[in-house]
Amino acid sequence: MKIAIDDIKASPTELQFVEEVSELNRILAERNEAEYRLPSPLQVSLLHFRSGADLIFSGTIQGEFVGTCSRCVEEYPAPLQREFSVTLSPQFHATQREVELSADELSAGVYSEEHIDLSALVDEETLLALPSQPLCQPNCRGLCGQCGTNLNVESCACRPLWRDPRLAVLSTLRLPSQR
Repeated sequence: MKIAIDDIKASPTELQFVEEVSELNRILAERNEAEYRLPSPLQVSLLHFRSGADLIFSGTIQGEFVGTCSRCVEEYPAPLQREFSVTLSPQFHATQREVELSADELSAGVYSEEHIDLSALVDEETLLALPSQPLCQPNCRGLCGQCGTNLNVESCACRPLWRDPRLAVLSTLRLPSQR
């Protein structure tokens, strides 16, 4: 979805739309991020207004994603919700010197066209909303390193193998709950 810069006024305007996820799923596949996919469109609600030459967009993205757990390799559905605020300034000729950005400047961008592509903005914010390590549950026990059994579902009879002799002494340690 695109919005013309001339249509963005000083008074806040609310905009709600449904964002299709086919492009976002394609981006995830291209980036080899197969642990995520979006099964259904996203609900986007945003407020936009102008402050001088700057354009301000703030809102929420809601939907669902399906992740593949990084420990047990099982798929799991999870809610996706992201609140965002982005300020776009007109693009001027950049200088070659490096500058350190403040926290406020990290949520800033530039525009140079006559239209703002809201789909690109939503795609970027959605990617930022995905967890860096997908887990089906915080206490996921993962897979057995020897037989591959999903330890969340059943136990296995495998004994830990100490391949590094320097760590073998750790097998003799007992926790207070094991005494």
